[in-house]
Amino acid sequence: MAFKIAQTPKFLAKDITIEIANERGGWDKNTMSATFFRADTEEAKELAKLDPKELIARKLAGWSGVETEDKQPVEFNEENLAAVLMIPAAVVALAQAFWNHQFKAKTGN
Repeated sequence: MAFKIAQTPKFLAKDITIEIANERGGWDKNTMSATFFRADTEEAKELAKLDPKELIARKLAGWSGVETEDKQPVEFNEENLAAVLMIPAAVVALAQAFWNHQFKAKTGN
């Protein structure tokens, strides 16, 4: 596939794993997908200076696979985003997904 110089303004990161410590001394493994606004090289330099919470607040454009305790979908909006940003494991996983998808170069044969 040829490299296209024009890119879409957003990209999708699938199967983001968020592990949350549980009351049994183990981990609950959760997955979600997130849509992010793409950054150009100049903006990426500025974003690299931000803490992960601020990065996600600025670049997250939507999600799927986020549910309430009774398995109802959670709409992407400011209020729900603020709730997700209060969960450290979610912030770290989302920030890692953003950077991995923003710059990933595939290696191998």
